[in-house]
Amino acid sequence: MTISYQFMTDHLATEQITAEPVTAEPGAAPGPAPLPPGLLARLPTPCLLVDLAAADRNIAAAARLVRGTGVRLRPHFKAHKCTELMRRQLRAEGCHGVTCQTAGEAVALAAAGFTDILVANEVVDQAGLDELGRAAQTARITAAADCLEHVRRLDRAAGAAGTTFDVLVELDVGAGRCGLPAGRPDLVPLAAAIAGAGALRLAGLQAYGGHVQHSPGLQLRRTLCYHAELQVAAELERLAGAGLSCPVVSGHGTGTLECLAPGTLYTEAQAGSYVLLDAAYQRVTRAFEPALYCVTTVISRPEPARAVLDAGLKALAVDDGLPVPAGPGLRVVRLSDEHASLAVAPGADPAVGDKVLLIPSHVDPTVNLHDALFVYDGQALQRWPVDGRRVTALP
Repeated sequence: MTISYQFMTDHLATEQITAEPVTAEPGAAPGPAPLPPGLLARLPTPCLLVDLAAADRNIAAAARLVRGTGVRLRPHFKAHKCTELMRRQLRAEGCHGVTCQTAGEAVALAAAGFTDILVANEVVDQAGLDELGRAAQTARITAAADCLEHVRRLDRAAGAAGTTFDVLVELDVGAGRCGLPAGRPDLVPLAAAIAGAGALRLAGLQAYGGHVQHSPGLQLRRTLCYHAELQVAAELERLAGAGLSCPVVSGHGTGTLECLAPGTLYTEAQAGSYVLLDAAYQRVTRAFEPALYCVTTVISRPEPARAVLDAGLKALAVDDGLPVPAGPGLRVVRLSDEHASLAVAPGADPAVGDKVLLIPSHVDPTVNLHDALFVYDGQALQRWPVDGRRVTALP
């Protein structure tokens, strides 16, 4: 099998870089579309508010980025775990199937009627494997594997459920999590074991560059994607030489959708955060806009230069930094369990009882802290459950 790298070389050499990273000024982040008087007053705080018009623009932007590349978008459920929002995403051009991260999410998706589900992670515990089997009764399930023990467990689980799982061999293209590093001798035996298992099908490769997504500068992200493509190409060549076909190459995310180009070896992208975005991604890409806000209430003004909100670590994740106020003159300086401390610039004067909107720094773990999204569509306010959140129970 011969694989040409020329398309990647030409792309990097000739493409003019037009989008550079955005550095948001503290306290100067954009807010949602104008809201009718009294809408915010109706919301219990802290809560999450989705600007549906902005989310729809993000969905359309993602469709434009994959158009003409040969890549189909498989949106990632873990970003928001809301089946109603996922249905809206899948209506867009270029989308097929859903990505999720856990067996529990796969069960929630299958129960909601989704029929093509990729679990982009290794599932090892018996309860999780049983959940994959249940989800596979109504949906095609694809799972990931990076060792023979994964193959044995997946094969047993699929056989016990009377079904078949598709399997992607996971490669580590630099993220340092699961997956086989480049050139590992066990790649071909692993793929052959999947292809030879009674209840499994070898579907292809998973090569997700998580380390690339927030790398500053589009040129750097394109260069790192090029390196990942070289690794994927070499591994596909090894597998083809052993007579093993890999029609699917799955990877890419919100930060690298802009890096896709015609001729890429990838066949699908697992982007998730693009639909709602967050402050961390806002610093590195102009392709999308914030569509998710945490609605908070000012509960104290102990001094002119300081205010306190009623949203803390139980409402907002801070692994990618502090949330950013949507509006000028305010800056979050600290979060505790139930409080956010704000620095207030001269000229800004939020009163006790006022509402302040915050853009979360990281969508995924923030939404996971809430049981619902309040969605404003320009006319009405709806409540969409975050119905894919983890639920634990004895079988």
